Amino acid sequence: MVTVGICDDEKQQRTMLRRIAESYFQLLGQEYRVEEYEDGECLLRKVQQDPYGTDIIFLDIQMSGMDGVETARRIRHFSREAVLIFVTGYEDYVFHGYEVGALNYIVKPYAREKITLVLDEAVKRLEMDCQRCLPVQQGSCLSKVPVREIRYLCSQLRKIVLYTVNGQLEFYGKLGEVQKQLPGCFVRTHQRYVVNLAYADEVRPNQVLIGKDSIPVSKKYSQELSGAFARFLLQQ
Repeated sequence: MVTVGICDDEKQQRTMLRRIAESYFQLLGQEYRVEEYEDGECLLRKVQQDPYGTDIIFLDIQMSGMDGVETARRIRHFSREAVLIFVTGYEDYVFHGYEVGALNYIVKPYAREKITLVLDEAVKRLEMDCQRCLPVQQGSCLSKVPVREIRYLCSQLRKIVLYTVNGQLEFYGKLGEVQKQLPGCFVRTHQRYVVNLAYADEVRPNQVLIGKDSIPVSKKYSQELSGAFARFLLQQ
């Protein structure tokens, strides 16, 4: 299922965009859900609670309260994966999209053809992201775990415990070798731990907080981890 978020402080604009998006996914035969947000604060709260819960976000740049650009910057602190599409009445604002990795932009009044093309791009991006998986061998069974669902990894003797958004998974392997198969947001914090910075709520000198879990940080990796986390936030 694809979840689409539409953030605009004008109800009429949200409704128009919702109808076009719903028509698009119905013709595509794709399961979907459309959620509306009347301001950036509401959207940001949702993303904080569930960083991977919204796949595509249409974000109006000019809104009362927190504007779309600032909302996008804050979203990127919690979600690298969400596909951002700016909505604006003025093309002068388009350059802001490069700062936050926006996929594209649409200009009001909405043109169905333009939105369809942008949604085509967004769906392709999502398909590419979904294909990024970590192969896991358990006995004679080989399974694939979506990288975006991995929160952190822990080495226990000859086994690795994978902590994902859906629970735990154990398999034999070496932590260093597994880390090489993962993107740069996966960083070593300890001889036995690797964390996905996309899920890190707070990085401290001796621990990383991921939800209710506290992952230890050794002196050996502390400085490197702090630098990686700072760069990660700047890239969002």
